[in-house]
Amino acid sequence: MRCDLCYQSEPTTYVELHHNVGMLLLRREYTTQGELCRGCLGRAFWHHTLRNLTLGWWGAISFFMTWYFLASNLVSYVQARGELAKAAPRRAAPKPVASGEEAQRLLEPFEHNVRMRLRDGETPDSVAQDLSRYHGVELVSAQRFVEQLREAA
Repeated sequence: MRCDLCYQSEPTTYVELHHNVGMLLLRREYTTQGELCRGCLGRAFWHHTLRNLTLGWWGAISFFMTWYFLASNLVSYVQARGELAKAAPRRAAPKPVASGEEAQRLLEPFEHNVRMRLRDGETPDSVAQDLSRYHGVELVSAQRFVEQLREAA
């Protein structure tokens, strides 16, 4: 499923979190509800908890609502984390590794960046490892590409 906040395709669970803002005689209530991933769940929980702790106490009714929301949010958070722990994490499909001429073609757009990194004193091996890791090419092909650019300079 998709997270309702960040739209990432990760395991999600439905949750409702609340916070209260007390204003002596008045109060306001805010809610986050929807299918949330693990990261958004944590951010939303702490968002509501911190607002409850800092802004929730200022009023007679608000004082009691804050305690209720703190307890309710904690229970919802623990249950949601338990459900997310049961969900199997999705594994990314293995990235194909390019080699030879295909690797050269994939790396050509990064020629300027490689030249700048070499000029700044980075070692050819570290530049080649980054190219290999981030652009799906064999390490040997990335090393060959970096060496060609280093020799041409």
